[in-house]
Amino acid sequence: MTRFKDDEWSGPAWFKLKTDSDGYPEEWKIVHFHPLNLGDHTSTEFEAKDVAGILEDTYNNNKNLLKNTFMGLIHSHNTMGSFFSGTDTDTLLEMAPIENFYGSLIVASSGKELASFGFSYKDQYGVSHTHVIEEDEIELEDTYKINNEWIAVADKIEKDKPKPKPGNQVGIWKPLPRVNTLTEAKEALSNLDKKNAILDKLSKKKKKIAEDILLKNDSAEMTDIAAEDALQKLGIDLMDVLKLMDDDYNYGYGGYNGYLAY
Repeated sequence: MTRFKDDEWSGPAWFKLKTDSDGYPEEWKIVHFHPLNLGDHTSTEFEAKDVAGILEDTYNNNKNLLKNTFMGLIHSHNTMGSFFSGTDTDTLLEMAPIENFYGSLIVASSGKELASFGFSYKDQYGVSHTHVIEEDEIELEDTYKINNEWIAVADKIEKDKPKPKPGNQVGIWKPLPRVNTLTEAKEALSNLDKKNAILDKLSKKKKKIAEDILLKNDSAEMTDIAAEDALQKLGIDLMDVLKLMDDDYNYGYGGYNGYLAY
């Protein structure tokens, strides 16, 4: 917040929940955060493959800390204040899980509000819902001491800061499955590699078409049957088609599974 006041940054966060007798969240607590991207003064993004790259070390180094946690998101709005934009709300709806909850924290170094928090979930009918917390219900702790690990991560995202992209591409970051053990993390990474391997067999042109088909299917613009047929017409074996459309694989393709916030 102090080092990158004017640029937006983002990364996955791990939360623990306290729920009421009905299983609805009463309290969220951030237990770990790993910034992955330093953007510019208007946007920040990262992809599922970026998360995959840190999973093994994350769960190796935080075995006790990350037990029974939910993976969510933190990103900044630099100096314009925190709030849920249309894109941020759409992200919550897209990320709403069938079981449990998805949390998103937005912070700002200055502005009318410094922190906004919301979460999402799907009801028993598969309909996505969001709940945004009032600012006065958010407690920010400022007693942390800067440590070498934080400095190293900040150095890395600053070094890896991407060049500005043209246009206003809007995407959603779709994370890997919830994992609490190193074994589960390795399995998630393996599944990601398998999905990458299937698409990498295609030519560059066909791979882009396949990614567009998967995007339309995931956003309900194309039915499962239509998507399966279109993917097979590209020469993809039916078994591989089913693997590509399996949510457990959560392949981070192109800009869609790259999280981008404005």
